[in-house]
Amino acid sequence: MNKTIAMTLTAALTVAAAIALLYLFVDREVSLAAYELRHTIWHGLARRISLAASGEAAYTALSVGLVLGACDAITGGLSRRARSILYVCLTVAAAMILGDLFKNLFGRARPPLLFEDGIYGFFPMTAGDMHRSFPSGHSLRIFSAMTALGFVLPKLRLPALAFAVIVGASRVVALRHYPSDVLFGAFIGITVAVWGWRIITPAGATPPGPR
Repeated sequence: MNKTIAMTLTAALTVAAAIALLYLFVDREVSLAAYELRHTIWHGLARRISLAASGEAAYTALSVGLVLGACDAITGGLSRRARSILYVCLTVAAAMILGDLFKNLFGRARPPLLFEDGIYGFFPMTAGDMHRSFPSGHSLRIFSAMTALGFVLPKLRLPALAFAVIVGASRVVALRHYPSDVLFGAFIGITVAVWGWRIITPAGATPPGPR
């Protein structure tokens, strides 16, 4: 547990430094470059890829997963399969709750406000969807899900994380987020999945997995 805490703190400091650098030197330039693609096939493709981690898709998957996991646990006991399903679902749910808290707290203006009104930055506790850019909800949802899936099914870890990166990048091209929003969302998703896995598989315990 102490090792996990140390790794989390180190990662948090590293990500915080990266976010600061992106905010100061990269975010605006990358978003303005993405803005130039708004009438191209890349923008449309990014919007479609983003649907994989939309709120609607996440809530539907969570509902189905929690019902299946609960039914499996009730009929067959808390098997490895049931624990795996519930772990993935609860990981995503926890990441979404944290994401909403941070979105409301930081109140970061979304890229369209930069393009249309020149507004850039953080406006803490500001209401409205256009000030809920940080962190990226799509990114934290897909990274929490794919990281958790990678723990349950290690053979899928690399393709799952690669897919998460693609979805995260699509949010920048779709003009909904800055790169630092995606980075923070990824950090939240991965961290929640790692801690969830650490909690349910203490030293010496049999890790959950399909069986």
